[in-house]
Amino acid sequence: MRRRAVAALMLTMGTFSVAASSETLEVVTRRAYLMGTRAQLVAYAMRREAGLAALELALQVLKTTERELSTWSNDSDVAVLNRHPIGEPWHANPHVCRMLSEVFDWRATTAGAFDPAIGRLLAAWDIHGEGRMPSQTALAAARSSSGLGLLSLDRTRCTVTRRADVTIDVGAFGKGEALDRVEAALGNGPWMIDLGGQVSVGGPLPGHDAWTVDIAHPLQRNRSHVQVRMREGSLSTSGGSERDLIVNGLRVAHLLDPRTGRPAPFSGSVTVWHRRGLIADALSTALFVMGPAEGLPWAEARGLAVCYLIPERDNVRVVMTSAFRPFTAPQS
Repeated sequence: MRRRAVAALMLTMGTFSVAASSETLEVVTRRAYLMGTRAQLVAYAMRREAGLAALELALQVLKTTERELSTWSNDSDVAVLNRHPIGEPWHANPHVCRMLSEVFDWRATTAGAFDPAIGRLLAAWDIHGEGRMPSQTALAAARSSSGLGLLSLDRTRCTVTRRADVTIDVGAFGKGEALDRVEAALGNGPWMIDLGGQVSVGGPLPGHDAWTVDIAHPLQRNRSHVQVRMREGSLSTSGGSERDLIVNGLRVAHLLDPRTGRPAPFSGSVTVWHRRGLIADALSTALFVMGPAEGLPWAEARGLAVCYLIPERDNVRVVMTSAFRPFTAPQS
């Protein structure tokens, strides 16, 4: 599984113990390579063994989710669906059925700005390779085999039927789904998981109330531009940065607009906070595709916590919705 674009979120945290009810909470950490990124896991517990057990459980949940969703493994659930015979119902397990139901719902809510059934378009542009400029004929063919509208989901029977040679790419929601499953397994923290472009926390940081996460400069991933403080939920950033491709001297963004079949023109980044990881993941994709002119009023009208970083010559303009502002202010 690879994320459709790379935009950095960086955890700011020292290695220390904190006092709680006359006892000491110990911090334990793990690092692993999962879902196409270097993951960092942190947990606090009264005993080190309990913290290590929590992180081991989290790792197993992440690995199980990756085995179900990875499009880089031929035997994953999504890979099997992507090559299932056209016109024949494919039976999904309960986890995947529930997930796909949400995916279909958010595609409708965003009017197609979020639509992960774009595997053929990604291939046409060679997004996971060196990049290419497809011919009009190739692009038209890819568009005719793209979009969730070419899949029929029977929510009662938990079946999916491909009505064309359409394939799903999980880069726009897979990490969020995995983080939601971890939360269901671990409960209300204190823990944190950083999957590169997405960070989820299970509860307040002991002794510090909120976890501090840096949103990177949209064009320089190793440079912090905005600091966010969060006690719960998930923070997801979508952007291009150095992962965008240059083909024949032209920039090809890693994120495609499903509505046009072409790379999204926005060159900055967008960060979304939501209580649910899958929703934060899907919305950061949709709002990047929309761009700030369309996306900011859309998000404001729905009370969503969204922050755009917009490159302007030598400066980066920060614009955010009302719901996002509390995350950038000191929290008591």
